[in-house]
Amino acid sequence: MPRLLRHVAAGLVAAATLAGCGISDSEVSPAGAPVQGGLTEDVGSSLRVYFVTPQGTWPVSRPAPAGARLQQAMDALLDGPTAAERARGLITQLPSAPQPVRATTVKGRVQLRLPWLVRDLRPAAVSQLVCTAAEAPGVGDDPVIEVFEPGMPGPPWPVRCDESGSAVPAHQGASS
Repeated sequence: MPRLLRHVAAGLVAAATLAGCGISDSEVSPAGAPVQGGLTEDVGSSLRVYFVTPQGTWPVSRPAPAGARLQQAMDALLDGPTAAERARGLITQLPSAPQPVRATTVKGRVQLRLPWLVRDLRPAAVSQLVCTAAEAPGVGDDPVIEVFEPGMPGPPWPVRCDESGSAVPAHQGASS
């Protein structure tokens, strides 16, 4: 009897394998228009602002009204994380600012005029500033950020935001 059951089971397995999944061939059917809207984000209407986690800097998206988006991004950064962002563990390493950070674009470069000396900032704070400026709408791909410090003579400090969200010397962060 067990031998008969094995033969019947083998026959059933063979029949199921030959039958496939039971879906017959069909002709190509039109699917209609592609889906629009949905979960995609319109990067033209949002700002990317960098805050800090124990693992390093972390970008968040914020809605952006029309206007000077580079300066809006810097202002949003100085405002700090929202209550919801703080609840997710995001913080800022930037000290309170005696005056705003001024951000402009000049000949394809971003100029940041800081109210602090860079040496007085933590590395994560510098990365927050540089990466927020580098990701501002309309700035372009892989921009050089020129950091100007108050009362410091000479040329600005040229930096970039690398793929990890850290400020690096401009020559080090250049795209290959």
